[in-house]
Amino acid sequence: MMNNLQNLMLHSIKSGNDDERLWQEDGLFAYCYNIVFRAGYLALFGNEVAKTSGSVDKAKELDRKVSDELFYEFRKYDQLFPKLAYGVLGPSEKMEAERLKRLFWNVLSVMKVNTKENISGWVSESQQMRAERGMHESMQDRHMFLLLWASQGNTGPASFWLLLFLMKHPEAMKAVKSEVDEVLRETGQEVKRGGLLINLTRDMLLKTPVLDSAVDESLRMTAAPVLTRAVLEDMSLKMDNGREYKIRKGDRVALFPYTAVQMDPEVHPDPHTFKYNRFLTPDGGKKTEFYKGGKKVKYYNMPWGAGVSMCPGRFFAVNELKQFVFLMLTYFDFELKNPDEEIPDIDVRRWGFGTMQPTRDIPFRYRLRF
Repeated sequence: MMNNLQNLMLHSIKSGNDDERLWQEDGLFAYCYNIVFRAGYLALFGNEVAKTSGSVDKAKELDRKVSDELFYEFRKYDQLFPKLAYGVLGPSEKMEAERLKRLFWNVLSVMKVNTKENISGWVSESQQMRAERGMHESMQDRHMFLLLWASQGNTGPASFWLLLFLMKHPEAMKAVKSEVDEVLRETGQEVKRGGLLINLTRDMLLKTPVLDSAVDESLRMTAAPVLTRAVLEDMSLKMDNGREYKIRKGDRVALFPYTAVQMDPEVHPDPHTFKYNRFLTPDGGKKTEFYKGGKKVKYYNMPWGAGVSMCPGRFFAVNELKQFVFLMLTYFDFELKNPDEEIPDIDVRRWGFGTMQPTRDIPFRYRLRF
């Protein structure tokens, strides 16, 4: 993941003095989603082989080109997805959705993925297991697209919200940046012109409680999945307010923790305000005790769902998000073009599908720090 992020983020950015380090401008959502999706795709489904590409540099260039083209098509599918899920696509939209699915089944086919190197063990083992169970290869190709959407449809938007909250809250940016700098100092690494690229390890990412809290807080405010459960036998569901509901075998129950828990002012005071240290204890550890009506709440933040169906890719997603933000804070100066621009509203058409997306993009600019 780290090598892919550095390949995508640093290949075309010039270093030098202030006059030489020109600002580059983009939409924050477009930039974050593009980089994080492409790096995640390459980390999971592999890189072009240097030997067949002609050289390491040509292989990296091909990775950049192919992943950018794939993201362009993925965004088309992503924008159609809510209507697709609700079954309300128009005739032309149905044709486009079908075209996109077939495109991804082809690009992510087992045959093509197996020509790459550095394929994620999660992807290769998942494919191998299905092959051993006799799944037809065409269905394995479709499953590959499922893995791509499930793994990359939320992390890019999540990185947008986190960077935006940090830029809108200078005290949060200062605290997270200070922690990132300290982690680098502890490992003897320094970012400088002409220096080595940083080596960000898993152990380093485990030493970032402030960043972890900021990630949890950003997800609390912007992740809104619907959790669905099948009722296997007749039962009574008792609510905290004393009400009781009779539920029949065969029913389905849908829970929406965004409003029920994550934005509950009793559980999280001032829930609409980003507080980077909300999930920190006074001594800087991870806070896990939250209360409602004097009683400790077991599930106080549920961006990944809960129980046996909790998102299996949540650890990869969090590490992906943290690595991207870590590199942004380490390598770049970045700022909003209009610091006073308000945080955009959430696109409510995507309620229930994970991390929300904004109703509009936010212009920002960035340049190398050295």
